[in-house]
Amino acid sequence: MVKNLLTSILLCFCLFSFSGCGNAQEAGEYVASKLSHKYHYVWCKWAKKINKDNLIIFHSAKEAQAAGYVPCKVCKPPIKD
Repeated sequence: MVKNLLTSILLCFCLFSFSGCGNAQEAGEYVASKLSHKYHYVWCKWAKKINKDNLIIFHSAKEAQAAGYVPCKVCKPPIKD
């Protein structure tokens, strides 16, 4: 019984910890490269490859789209906020 309780607590903690996938996603921030036409969640494998000199930060999906960017097909950021 104690083992089941500890397992449940650990599972809840993990789900709670990773459900936001980072503060930037919770804040609605997305990144893009000046050399690309896609915007990403900051945790996306492609976002991590963006050179800081080319990095653009958007505070909403609407803002990214207004600048001519489209959502990444890998991390799938929202089209609407």
